[in-house]
Amino acid sequence: MKKPKKHFLYNLFNPQGNGNEIPKDDLVGPDDLPKCFKLIGRNITNLLSLNLMIIFGNFPLMFALFALTGNLSIQTTAPSSMLFAPLYGVMQFDRSPVLQSLYGVLGLQTVIYTPTVWTYVCTALTLLILFTNGYVCVGANYVLRGMVRRDPISLWSDFWGAIRRNKKQGLIMGIIDAAVIGILIYNIATCMINPTLPVLFWQASGTLILYLNYLLLALYMIMRFYIYILLITFDLSIWKIIKNSLIFTFINLKRNILALTGIILAAIITWVLFAFFMPGAITLAITFLFSVSMFFGAYAAYPKIKEIMIDPQMNSDTEE
Repeated sequence: MKKPKKHFLYNLFNPQGNGNEIPKDDLVGPDDLPKCFKLIGRNITNLLSLNLMIIFGNFPLMFALFALTGNLSIQTTAPSSMLFAPLYGVMQFDRSPVLQSLYGVLGLQTVIYTPTVWTYVCTALTLLILFTNGYVCVGANYVLRGMVRRDPISLWSDFWGAIRRNKKQGLIMGIIDAAVIGILIYNIATCMINPTLPVLFWQASGTLILYLNYLLLALYMIMRFYIYILLITFDLSIWKIIKNSLIFTFINLKRNILALTGIILAAIITWVLFAFFMPGAITLAITFLFSVSMFFGAYAAYPKIKEIMIDPQMNSDTEE
């Protein structure tokens, strides 16, 4: 009798795994681009479930998104031009046709949002991401490493098991991770809004600082490919994890750039869909955007880690 097909949520909540083990001799050969997409296709259900876990695990970001919608703020209007105030003063004494025409142009109103107490509360709750970010990355990277190694995947137990085994370093690394990303994004936003403002307590050319922070953000995003995989694979200190991640960033530059390009393309596709077809963008973000982007990073990072840090040790043990 034919077995009934299991719903994809079964794979998420079944602690014994989905039972679909991938043979070790399958997909042999170089870890090239076609193999990457074959692995994505074979793990599509797990990637969907993992994407949902990443979203719910980073729930503090929902507070930030809700605050940014303006639903908690007081909505009012104000003149869009800085010349409105002096023009309005002049018109108290002279209402010539020319000034009235200017008033029609410079008097256009724009909507502004004034923060309320609840806006600040939601913004403060967003800081909980400092405590959830590391754990989500630890669990997700453990699952993704299993996909790259073609191990049997037990999504729920693998995810939470990795967090339990690395809860101390996961918390510390998550706080450092969120702080670094937050500082770099703050610097970029500051330079884009007002290039003359000091960034990190020092003054320099706004354009130079902007591109420097873009470069640092790209460099750190590549380092993140390695940080959490090294954390769950080896017994290393936080300092050594960061140092080794920086080294791998440069010695595996070609694969790193390809992975980063794939992540940027996925983000651009989502952004374009958001501009022209919002339901499509939301669907893509909820289903595959984050898990597939993280898979690109894991696929670029793990083979090089295996080549340099795992295989030599295994060969040494075999010789002994």
